[in-house]
Amino acid sequence: MTREQFIQRLLEVFKEDTSDVFSNGLEKGWLEFEDQLYRDDVITRKNIARIIHMYLLKQKRIPDLQDISKAGELRDIYDCRVCAKHVAQIYLRGIMGAKELSAKGGFLWFDLNGEDDDHSIEEYLIRAYGITKEIG
Repeated sequence: MTREQFIQRLLEVFKEDTSDVFSNGLEKGWLEFEDQLYRDDVITRKNIARIIHMYLLKQKRIPDLQDISKAGELRDIYDCRVCAKHVAQIYLRGIMGAKELSAKGGFLWFDLNGEDDDHSIEEYLIRAYGITKEIG
């Protein structure tokens, strides 16, 4: 799924105006210019986390969780320091999960630059929508 397709689908799930997928998000601060610039690129997990987190925060006024220390169990969370807060919020809210890379357990990996299939992405959007119903 491309960034543009993801943003379009997010707006559809949340029953928002989809006539211009970028203008509202850029204006309200939940999208970045890079989202429009790289609109045709396949969306990565770190960008999914950022966009959903910022949409919930800026558009839906869902406050951040204050204690994000439990997200430290993700071995790659600080591989992208800019992404860490977004990933932590989305992970701790149960919107996106981690991958377990050890048969013995305990090695959790978010896979920041990984790509997910459309079905998984749809699940993330449904979970994010559910958060707004619980909190909002």
